[in-house]
Amino acid sequence: MYNYQKQNSEQTLREGLEEFYSINTQFRDLAEKDNPNAHIFKEHDYTHVLFGLGTSIEEESVLDTYVIWGMKFNWGKIINFYKDPEYKEVIGNIVQKHGGYWGIFKIYMSLMPVKFRVFLRCLNMKKKWNYHDISEEMLNTKLRNLRQEYNIELIPLKHIPINRYSSKSD
Repeated sequence: MYNYQKQNSEQTLREGLEEFYSINTQFRDLAEKDNPNAHIFKEHDYTHVLFGLGTSIEEESVLDTYVIWGMKFNWGKIINFYKDPEYKEVIGNIVQKHGGYWGIFKIYMSLMPVKFRVFLRCLNMKKKWNYHDISEEMLNTKLRNLRQEYNIELIPLKHIPINRYSSKSD
């Protein structure tokens, strides 16, 4: 378990993101591209840190539930991101790696019990996280404090069947 994945992590959001990028160097590259949609990728990376999740397909599925039910976001910005050729290719590779959209659907459906627990945790949040508005103040705030402010209770990683689904490239 990494520091940013601990409920009471003393790391700031910025430090958590640095730890996340030290583990996932390819995501730093995607978030720092000279592309108008790169900030959306970085905003997504902040959510990994805030909710204490890694990048397995199972954790991505759980994170999607946090995003939909525990955040405010602009659908237009998200749709533009998914239309961007550079990022569309990245997402297409992930989908292909896990057996296409049918494979992704089966993975997501198998995680419904965990996703339901996340949904209930989102209902208990004091306010929704603003996906697109990460201030310097937030970046310099300890994860423990952000989680307390929003009443974010991390789903224990032991409840997520991480790496249950091997990709086609394994």
